[in-house]
Amino acid sequence: MRFGKRLLRRMGCGCLIFFGLIGLLLVLTGTGHTLRVLWDRGFFTAYVSPEDDRKYQATETGNLKSLYTAMMLYHESEGQWPQAAGWMDAIKNRVVSADLAKGEADKKFVSPSLSGKAGQFGYAMNDKASGKYRGEIKDPKVPLLFVSSNTSRNAHGDPKQLVPMPARPGGNLGITVDGSIVKL
Repeated sequence: MRFGKRLLRRMGCGCLIFFGLIGLLLVLTGTGHTLRVLWDRGFFTAYVSPEDDRKYQATETGNLKSLYTAMMLYHESEGQWPQAAGWMDAIKNRVVSADLAKGEADKKFVSPSLSGKAGQFGYAMNDKASGKYRGEIKDPKVPLLFVSSNTSRNAHGDPKQLVPMPARPGGNLGITVDGSIVKL
C-alpha cells in the first residue's frame, strides 16, 4: 500500500513538472505558432531545423507526383477516384503539407509554365478514370493526370485531344494510373 502511494505521488509530480514546462514554453515563445510547429514537425525536428515554413518550388514532375499522391489518398478513402468534373476540389485537402507556408500547397495545382496567370491551372484528369476503381482500368499506363491545353480548374477529358500545342517547356507530361511519369 505504501509503494502505491509513493508511485502516485511521483506520477503527480511528473505531471505537474510536465504541465509547468508546457506553461513556461507558452509564456516564453508565444502560444499558437510554436505549438503548431511542434505538432506538425515533431519536437525534435522543430528544434533541430527551426526555419520558418518553406516556400514550394514547383516543377511539372513534382506537381504531377503530388497530385497523384493526393488522388491515391482519395482513392484509398473513397474506394474510387473522384469524378473528373470536380477532381481538384475533391483532392484539395489531400495536397497540403505541414512544412509548407499557408497557401503554398495550392501551387501544386498550377503548371509552372502558367504560374502568375490568375485562374489558369494547366492540369486535367483523364475521363477514363472518372469515378472508377483502380482495378477497373486494365492498362496501368493509361494517363490519370496530364498537362492540358484546357487551363481551367477541374479540367478533364481525353489526353490525346487536350495535349498543349506547342508543347510545354520540358514536354507534355502525364502521370499514369500506376504512378509513372510519361511524355504524351
